Amino acid sequence: MDVAAAALELYGLPPDEFTAARNQVAQQAKDAGDNGSSATLKALRKPTLAAWLANLLVRSDPDGIAELTDLGEQLRQAHVARDGRSLRELTLRRHGLVHKLVIAARTQARAQGHTVSPSTEQRLIETLDAAVIDPGAAQLLRTGQLTSALRHVGFGVVDETGDPAQLTPVKPRVVRSSPRKPPAKPPRKATTRRTAQSAPATAARSRRAELRTRAEQAEREYAAAETERAQAQAELDAHEHQLADLKATIDRLTEELEQARQLLRDASRRTRALQVELNRTTRNATIAQQRRDAGQQRLADLDR
Repeated sequence: MDVAAAALELYGLPPDEFTAARNQVAQQAKDAGDNGSSATLKALRKPTLAAWLANLLVRSDPDGIAELTDLGEQLRQAHVARDGRSLRELTLRRHGLVHKLVIAARTQARAQGHTVSPSTEQRLIETLDAAVIDPGAAQLLRTGQLTSALRHVGFGVVDETGDPAQLTPVKPRVVRSSPRKPPAKPPRKATTRRTAQSAPATAARSRRAELRTRAEQAEREYAAAETERAQAQAELDAHEHQLADLKATIDRLTEELEQARQLLRDASRRTRALQVELNRTTRNATIAQQRRDAGQQRLADLDR
């Protein structure tokens, strides 16, 4: 049995279908006499809802996930180059893309009958942010086989329990972009047009339309507020990067200043030592000159 292919398919299933499907595949492998594959499949962990949402995005929008992880590389390069303008622009793009992906995941989950709570949505945002910050987290996300949401905590990436993030115990396969097939349209059901409608039915439809309009307006207001928040977050991130750069520059200049002071102290000691040596050699030269002059005078006296 191709365990990697089976795992990839399993992690594309909703969490409430995962366990039964995993056990069935593991049993099939056992029935075929492949006990090793059966044990490996049986050990696969059920994904949390946030992890499933991330896996869902990898499958439904691989190009968006690729754009997100590529953006992380661009941000790292801009940070190394200390390019403040690029950092601000890329950070704004990052928040906009994360917001877009989260909305897409929430919409797809709702279509499959799953409600995404604010806490689950926050875990998904943290997962996407971790993939931007950490190349290892980006690789974990691209496999489409997360079992837990990810979070970057400064020294690495952890899962929802706070433990270091681990991939599934099978060799990961990266889900790549592929042409999308249009969804099959359900057969149109025959309807009978009613020539007259009751007043309660009309009122109910009017009420639903009103609620739908309110919901759409609320969604637009939320999107506008989130965009404004993302812009503020982008500005804050850019200034934090600038602050970190300035602190690093101060540390570097402080170290260079201390090194220069040490060189100055060493040079001063060497100068004093050379001055002492010069004084000694000058005295020796003076004494030697006096001896030479005295010898020449004695020779001159003998010649008279």
